[in-house]
Amino acid sequence: MQEASDLLDETTTTGEKRISRENGILAQGIVSIPFALGIIGLILAIATIVQSKKAIEEYNSNPGIYRAHSLKKVKAGRTCAIISLSLFALGIILVISISI
Repeated sequence: MQEASDLLDETTTTGEKRISRENGILAQGIVSIPFALGIIGLILAIATIVQSKKAIEEYNSNPGIYRAHSLKKVKAGRTCAIISLSLFALGIILVISISI
């Protein structure tokens, strides 16, 4: 009979390495939301999307060595950045519609 730790090792397919910049990407994405209507939020959101694209490519190049949780952090940061960009676009649309 196998021990519980042996069963856990067999079912775990993710590695031990973390994706570089995972926490920074998540933090930038979160911080970009409160500043979404300004230039700072726009810069942070664009930088987050660029960095998350590189991090996802890094993960996809060899997914077996990286933790799945690292990828989730990167995707969460990217989602926050997309929300921030959407809010920025909505703000621009509102400003244009009010001025017309």
